[in-house]
Amino acid sequence: MTTATPVSRLQAEKIELRYADRTIVDELSLEIPDGGFTVVVGPNGCGKSTLLRALGRMLAPRSGRVLLDG
Repeated sequence: MTTATPVSRLQAEKIELRYADRTIVDELSLEIPDGGFTVVVGPNGCGKSTLLRALGRMLAPRSGRVLLDG
C-alpha cells in the first residue's frame, strides 16, 4: 500500500516583507500542504498578519515569490 504525499498548493519562496525601511519578514520559505490544517502562532508584532497579507497577495514581497498551484 502506498501513501500519497501531500501536495503543497500554497508556497512562499524566500520572501522578504517590508513596510517603508523596516523589514518584517526576511527570507521566509514555507509550504502549506493541501487538505491539512495550518496554524501561524507567535507573539504580537512578529509578522503573522503581514505574512497572511503576502500569502493572500494583498502585500507584494520585496523579494522572493508566493505561488498558488505552482
